[in-house]
Amino acid sequence: MTMPEDRPQPPAPEANPFRPPTPGAALPQYPPAPYPTPPPLGLPPRKGGGLKLALRLGIPLVFLAIVVVIGLTSSTPKSSNVGDCLKGNADNADSVTSVACGPEANYKIVGKVPDQSRLALTIGGGCDRFPTATVAYWEGVEASKGTLLCLEDVKNPGKGMPLVGDCVKGDLSDAAHAEKVPCGPEAAYKVAGVEDGGALGGLTTAACVKVPSAAASMEWKRQGSLSSKVLCLEDLKNPDNRKPAIGECMATGANDELHLAPCQKGAAKVLGQVDGLTKMDGLSKTVEEICKDFPGSDQAASWSMQGSLAVTTYCMQSVKK
Repeated sequence: MTMPEDRPQPPAPEANPFRPPTPGAALPQYPPAPYPTPPPLGLPPRKGGGLKLALRLGIPLVFLAIVVVIGLTSSTPKSSNVGDCLKGNADNADSVTSVACGPEANYKIVGKVPDQSRLALTIGGGCDRFPTATVAYWEGVEASKGTLLCLEDVKNPGKGMPLVGDCVKGDLSDAAHAEKVPCGPEAAYKVAGVEDGGALGGLTTAACVKVPSAAASMEWKRQGSLSSKVLCLEDLKNPDNRKPAIGECMATGANDELHLAPCQKGAAKVLGQVDGLTKMDGLSKTVEEICKDFPGSDQAASWSMQGSLAVTTYCMQSVKK
């Protein structure tokens, strides 16, 4: 008879290396997990997360890159060679493109000034040395500098700024309606001088002070620019219609307008002129206050260009005999 202690005994279980420190039964053993343990909650999965992150960041970056490229290239010059032609509307940069010089062309490049900002175009006179240019056109990157192109209007030749010695006719209040013509019976005025008008177009500066033969003035500016020129004009139809010189006399004519006249009774002799006054000064000050530097003055008369607040004031003494 076999006693229980004589029976074969099963081998003792191996010790569990991960046995909890507290006493108790051994934990049941399980085979290793076939897949990696999931990451803790709150962290993105390892696989695929990098791609998604790249997509989330990459799309805005690509969009930004496109915007930057457009910003750098959409305003680049279409042509910058003197003698080339362009078509389109200079007021709409997107419509201006290069074209062969011919019936399709609107403008011809007669001058180029590099390294110019848009502000310089607006208030400057970069195209002044190109008298046939009627348009100042800027091309470049808005936040940087570009190229100023001086354009001649090939559809309307002869619309460039009149120079000293040229003759014009038409409405002097609007240079667009004034026309250069040969100096002859058709001409109404002749350019006797050209002055800088500045961005304010002579509003605060008396025009043509140094051109005594001028009877009228006209402001001229290029399309695309605030800078202007003042043309001092002689009246070809009425040669005596001009500003007086010191020592000449003037008399009142029709509509109370002064004109040159013989120095005889009823006229007034010019003793001097005062510049820098405004039309309001003529209304608020007496002759003595205005002409304090010209003793004997008992009359004062003013002359100014149309649209200007500044005047030239003449101090005069009545002719008694």
